Amino acid sequence: MTNTAIKTDHIVNGIDTARIVELATKMSQDDNYGNFRFRADNEWVNGNLSRTAIKDFYAGNEERTERAHALIVAADQPAFLAGDNTAPNAVEHYLNSLVSCITTTVVAHASVQGFAIRAFNVSAEGEMDARGFFGVSDDANRGFSKVRVDVKAKTSADEATVRKLMSYSPVYELVSKAIPVDVNVTVEQLTRV
Repeated sequence: MTNTAIKTDHIVNGIDTARIVELATKMSQDDNYGNFRFRADNEWVNGNLSRTAIKDFYAGNEERTERAHALIVAADQPAFLAGDNTAPNAVEHYLNSLVSCITTTVVAHASVQGFAIRAFNVSAEGEMDARGFFGVSDDANRGFSKVRVDVKAKTSADEATVRKLMSYSPVYELVSKAIPVDVNVTVEQLTRV
């Protein structure tokens, strides 16, 4: 977590700030404590439908088996792409990973720092040339060529703080190091908690 004023006496924005500070403290004392391994196991079902099981992970120097059952995430294609439109496709999941990771990261960091959040919305749009995916052009990029992120927040944090907190997002870092990401942040200022 960032090195600014840390509040640990209560729940802030629904976040157990004491737990976050405890984890950050352990990571600052033991570099290996912060080495995480997440896993996903995907199985094809039929057509464009597949299901991914997500269960155990490694964190805090040990295997974490706290989930009683695997979390199942489906992926399909829209009908336009010969799918049955029963679930988001892989690139939509990618955008979901980006926006949900930004939200989780900003809210956790802002909460530890004592910023009030009344609303936080992140939307993303990715551009791609599908000729690469369909194999009709070796010159076309197979993934996104550009991603736009729009953040709208009602918070006591200012725009610069929101942008700084976004930079701690693991998925934002993965995306922004690979392709251009245009970010627009709109903050409706609240008073601090």
